[in-house]
Amino acid sequence: MIKMIGILCILTACAGTGIYLATRLTGQIRIYQKLLAFLQDCAVYIRYQGLPLQELFELLAGQPDYENLDFLDYLNNSESCAGLSGIPIESRWESALKHSRIPAEARRILQNLGHELGKTDTQGQLTVLELYQMQMQTAYEQLRGDYQKKSRLYQSLGWLGGAMLAILLI
Repeated sequence: MIKMIGILCILTACAGTGIYLATRLTGQIRIYQKLLAFLQDCAVYIRYQGLPLQELFELLAGQPDYENLDFLDYLNNSESCAGLSGIPIESRWESALKHSRIPAEARRILQNLGHELGKTDTQGQLTVLELYQMQMQTAYEQLRGDYQKKSRLYQSLGWLGGAMLAILLI
């Protein structure tokens, strides 16, 4: 009886691992969707209100749509940015991205954006945002393609691995 409970626990743990990995991919897709919306909103606010970057990031950080974008919280949080008020926004942006849980490819795109944003006139910033929005869209589409393949694969491998271990232990 105890052996069967142990086997059931192993099967459940392996299946849970597969489900967890598939769920993690879903979370990354949501982050990319929020980042794409974030880039669109940046372009809209720069185009129509001409907001300086710091005000723009404070405004967007306060919106509920972006509450899970932790780099915005870090960028605008006075405690985590203590002593950074005199530091250029580019350095604060990079520091905020280092502390975020954003997927690596999205982080790379945003780091490159941070090096260029705010260095040109309004039209130049809009062009830069459009360029990085296209890069983010490409990365998002690639992740969605991977999700289609890997999500079911992870779940199946979890269940099959658990079943294999259960059979070996019987």
